[in-house]
Amino acid sequence: MNERAVAVVTGASSGIGAETALAFARRGYAVVLAARRADRLEEIAGRCRAGGGQATVAATDVTDERQVDALVAAAAAEHGRVDVMVNNAGEGLIARVHETSDRQMRRIFDVNFFGVFYGCKAVAPVMIRQRSGHIFNLSSVIGKRGTPFHGAYCATKFAICGLTDSMRVELAPYHVRATCVCPATTSTEFFQDSPRERQAGRSLERFQRATPASVVARKIAATVGKPVPELIFTAGGKLLTLIAALSPRLTDRMMKLYHDDLARSLK
Repeated sequence: MNERAVAVVTGASSGIGAETALAFARRGYAVVLAARRADRLEEIAGRCRAGGGQATVAATDVTDERQVDALVAAAAAEHGRVDVMVNNAGEGLIARVHETSDRQMRRIFDVNFFGVFYGCKAVAPVMIRQRSGHIFNLSSVIGKRGTPFHGAYCATKFAICGLTDSMRVELAPYHVRATCVCPATTSTEFFQDSPRERQAGRSLERFQRATPASVVARKIAATVGKPVPELIFTAGGKLLTLIAALSPRLTDRMMKLYHDDLARSLK
């Protein structure tokens, strides 16, 4: 039986997911990498092995509950346990709420929220049986305070925060931890899929400096086993959540600056 600690990471083909897989591999974990792009997963898996870890690849669409169940079941069967689950897979959408179609809203919830839900639902029984484990759910600073042009995305990330809060208390009797991860703007491929998303990324960077994905990854890996409810990475992110709680109207005025900047650039 493999004696290494085991980490399953979804959305591991790029960005925070890839860097998180590498961070765990450097700590000697057996890492199970999941995403839709199998070719990219193989590349990251090779880097994990070169870094001292053990890595396997599982092409997985997190919107399909059966595939997520199979991912976790296969990891538990191969290694005998799952110590860490990082539910990271996600996508964005740049649109005002009233311009968002039902199809777009359902799609982003399928990926961002239900992908996390399926991962939690599949791994919780494994961790409860072994009476140990740590679940990390990727939300965002704008899962703490909504921002213009990101209403659908924010809604999914708020939902993840609530889900994680509930699970943290529910799983505590079994010595299983749950942490909500709330990065601010991160240096990843996230804002590269379309001209609108690239412009949104540039507008965000005028208001806050992007955090390297490797910084987020290292913090996740360093938090395993610790009673940390949520991770917020920047002073600006912490300030935003504080001001949003204390003065929503002031935060609205701050968000208006971002709205106007992005609205001008998207004309």
